[in-house]
Amino acid sequence: MHVDASVKQECEGVVDIPHRFVPSWEQAQLHAEDRRRLGDCRRLNHAKAVTITALTK
Repeated sequence: MHVDASVKQECEGVVDIPHRFVPSWEQAQLHAEDRRRLGDCRRLNHAKAVTITALTK
């Protein structure tokens, strides 16, 4: 059985926050990137669940 490699990949981790003063504009960029990664991970996990369900029927 073939499972697409994109479904088997791991989620990206959380965004690293620098150990220095982070201006508010950079905080906003880091937060946006972190939210993007979270959304991507949720969609990936959903795809994994759909694939596993289809394969186990």
